[in-house]
Amino acid sequence: MTKDKKMNREYTTKEYSKFKRTRGNRPIDPVHIERIKKSIAAKDLKLPIYVTKDMEIREGHHTYEARKSLGLDIFYIVIDSEDALDMAIFNAGRKNWGLVHYLNFFCMRGKKDYQIVRSKMNQYGMPVAETLCLLAGDATWNNTLTENFKRGEFKIPAGGIAKFDKLASEMMFINNVYNSGGKLKRAFIRAMIITQKHPKYDYARIKVSLKSKGSKLLGATSREDYIEQLDSLINGGLAQKSPKRVRLVEFFRNREFEPEEAHTIN
Repeated sequence: MTKDKKMNREYTTKEYSKFKRTRGNRPIDPVHIERIKKSIAAKDLKLPIYVTKDMEIREGHHTYEARKSLGLDIFYIVIDSEDALDMAIFNAGRKNWGLVHYLNFFCMRGKKDYQIVRSKMNQYGMPVAETLCLLAGDATWNNTLTENFKRGEFKIPAGGIAKFDKLASEMMFINNVYNSGGKLKRAFIRAMIITQKHPKYDYARIKVSLKSKGSKLLGATSREDYIEQLDSLINGGLAQKSPKRVRLVEFFRNREFEPEEAHTIN
């Protein structure tokens, strides 16, 4: 058995002023700082933070703030990082950063595609995951999209913005009819993303049906509910064997709208 190599990159100090925050990091959460302080009071494991050679914190902003407020030593490890974007990669496999944190981080770092994502979210009042799926042309959130987004590599495909605006406008029209212009519901957005993937999707048919049957969507609460009611709305008046029928429920249940490796948005 080979002997493990000893590493000497961990240090300790009380010179709090030498540390710098990474620009674009998620906002400091006072509640989280208090949790860390209570944990330290119970048992101080002296967990280190991770910094660059220039003392810019890449991971551990909350730990730093907690130990600083308690007047305790800061334990830190110097990592090989010259690019602030490394912080997002560092957190890619962790739960402490959500999609909005990554979005804000890369927007602040000047990533144009991320700035477009945020702009479209604000324009249509749409959650980040659903906005990303629409812009990427995906029916559901999937692992490839997740990793690319967290690493700052998300790119809107050619024509993606025009397609997004078209479907988002259609959603807004439908929503204005049955929901009196209220906020777009996440379940409805997800159902519409899947619906428009059907090869026979025809917004004109939905628009006509809405004039007399739009109220059918009012009782829907889940993605499945909306799929079933949109199916009924689109196919109203058509015989079961009619070639014009859009078999949306079957399309959804057979998961024909997504590649095999994809999974639903959680």
